[in-house]
Amino acid sequence: MGVYHLMGLGTSPGVVTGPLSYLAHRYQRWNAEDERFFSRSGEAQSRQKGKKVGDIQALVLFSTAEVLQGRLLTVSATRNKPGKTQGGVIECGAMKTILGDLLDEILPAITLRSEVSIFWCTVNRQDIRNVYERAIRVIAALSGVGGQGKEMWINLTGGNNVINFALELAATLSGQIARLYYVQAHNQDAERCVFFPTEENYWIELPAMPLSVSPVMRAILDILSLSPDLSDSELYSRLLQHEQYWNIVQGIAPANFSKAYLEPMWKQGLIQGDKKYIVGAQWELIQPYEALWQEVKEQHLTIEQLAKQADWIEHQELKLR
Repeated sequence: MGVYHLMGLGTSPGVVTGPLSYLAHRYQRWNAEDERFFSRSGEAQSRQKGKKVGDIQALVLFSTAEVLQGRLLTVSATRNKPGKTQGGVIECGAMKTILGDLLDEILPAITLRSEVSIFWCTVNRQDIRNVYERAIRVIAALSGVGGQGKEMWINLTGGNNVINFALELAATLSGQIARLYYVQAHNQDAERCVFFPTEENYWIELPAMPLSVSPVMRAILDILSLSPDLSDSELYSRLLQHEQYWNIVQGIAPANFSKAYLEPMWKQGLIQGDKKYIVGAQWELIQPYEALWQEVKEQHLTIEQLAKQADWIEHQELKLR
């Protein structure tokens, strides 16, 4: 099972090709440090047999129609040698064409396939809700495939802040992302490179920390959304009497209920109040995004099926040389 890389994309091809060339370099070198780098990927059976893991299966790129359709041309980029910043110039052009040519060079070194899927996702880079909705649908489609779903890594380098924050929010609320990362360039020359300019301080790993809302916490929020201004004892009683929730709290002692659940929820802003509680402002902010995740993950679509249904995602099979 290969890795699906989700990335934002602006007018710089290097935000996509740079990290992929870095991964391809490490995948081919495969020393002890590289093996540890990829060790969280793939199936346990493959790792136990000493097989390489972490190869690329597909790319999912989020960008604007102007970029993807070539109306907003890519910036001038440097066709450098991997690990260096010097090289010739790639002139402005349509992003799909430029990326297709570069990926045809990079991907054979880090895939076991003769072709790699690319999913081009059109988004509004000024609308975080729009980007989040499309990203979370992609994640739901990929997480529901097979027994454990697809392995997903998210690159937070390309595109603008809206795209990257939406991708990070989707990672947090879904809890389905194996790796969050970005790559950094040490100067302007490095920023223009299409291949990774240096190994030192280039790859930056970020913790992929899912939002933890336990069944008890969710039950408390559901009850308070319908019946606000309840005390801790009233909340506990409502939970015990509820046909859906009684079984998840019956093992919790009344004396421990407030300290174990209400106090942490109050500190996180999920609930508000002193002796009487209401739904907190933080949950009101999170809930619409979280509700969409709960909705789309029940649709059981593959990403290929999603691409056939939605007009904002295009599926391309890139045949490699």
